Amino acid sequence: MTQKEWLSEFDDRLSVEFIDFLIEQKVLRFGEFTLKSGLKSPFFINIGDIYSGSAYRTLGQLLAKKIKQDFPKTTVLFGPPYKGISMVTATVMAYYELFQKNLQTFYSRKEAKQHGEGGLFVGYQPKAEDHILIIDDVLTTGGTKMEAIDLLKKSFPSKIEGILVTVDRRTQNQQFNLADVRLDSVISLPDIIHYLKQKNDERYQLLEAFYKGA
Repeated sequence: MTQKEWLSEFDDRLSVEFIDFLIEQKVLRFGEFTLKSGLKSPFFINIGDIYSGSAYRTLGQLLAKKIKQDFPKTTVLFGPPYKGISMVTATVMAYYELFQKNLQTFYSRKEAKQHGEGGLFVGYQPKAEDHILIIDDVLTTGGTKMEAIDLLKKSFPSKIEGILVTVDRRTQNQQFNLADVRLDSVISLPDIIHYLKQKNDERYQLLEAFYKGA
């Protein structure tokens, strides 16, 4: 097996495992939903529906495996408020458990604190030699991800290694470029469509039409 074939097999296994997990936790739901943008969607993802210790352990392990494989230079995880905060916490714990290596973690407040320790950031303060990976829940328009990139570039001398989201839910008409920052996801909308096809679940047709903008 070539390196390319091995990587493809790794991604396929991780995708199936992750979709199984999201359905089991009722994070991935099918139906008719109205998104923040006003768009009607046949599926909905809410990482906020993960709240148990065992579920966060699984989420952290899945993200840790993805980081180990695809972002091996990472030394620091940044969690945008609010869902990103618990996600990076679960992931650094899982990363240490699986690979016996400490990643550092930090997050930002919505507004800078004016009392106590003060400041906008909580946790580790990245240094020039660090490689920061931004962890967040889903990707739709990319607006909040661009804000996070701009904030980190202005605040720290570290290299931004990339952005990793759990689900890239963009349609084929919502593609965009983050310039010099790599963007990756554990699963994408086409992965969910393929998963449903493999299960002979006819709902794949609704998601396929949504993805194509039909």
